[in-house]
Amino acid sequence: MSLKEIAQYIFNDSKEMETFLQENRSGDLHEDLLKYGLTTKQFLYVDFKGEDYQEIVNFILDYEAAHDIELAVQEELEQLEAFQYEFLPEKIKETNKILLPKGYGLFTYPNSGDFYALFIAKLENLTILLQEELLFDDYIPFQERCIQYYS
Repeated sequence: MSLKEIAQYIFNDSKEMETFLQENRSGDLHEDLLKYGLTTKQFLYVDFKGEDYQEIVNFILDYEAAHDIELAVQEELEQLEAFQYEFLPEKIKETNKILLPKGYGLFTYPNSGDFYALFIAKLENLTILLQEELLFDDYIPFQERCIQYYS
C-alpha cells in the first residue's frame, strides 16, 4: 500500500486529502505528511520524554471539536490528565482504553526525530494502518518505521 493510501486513513476528510496532495510536492511524501499533519493539527508532536501541560487530553478535545464527536467523557479525560507514567507508550495505552469504545485509537506515526508524532484514527482501519513500513532508515528499528498502536 502506498503512503498516499495510508494518508487517506489519517486525513479522513477528502478535502483535507486533496489539499495535502496539492500543497506537498517536495518529493519526500513521508516528510510532507509529517509537516502537513503538524500544520493542520492532525498530528500531535510529543517529546520522547513525555508531554507538557496534558497535551494528549487537549489533542483529544481539539479532535472532538473539529469532528463534532465525543470520544471521552469529562471524568475519563480527568483520569487521563492525572495518569502518572514513566514512558509515553504507557499513557498512549491508557488513552486507547478510553478511545476504544468509540471505535478510535491514538496511533504513532514513524519519524526520525526524538519525538512521537501522534494521530487519532478509526480502529476499523487498524490492520491497514499497521501493515506498511513507512520510514526507510536502517538505523531505526523496524517496528519504529511503521505506524504503531499501543493497546
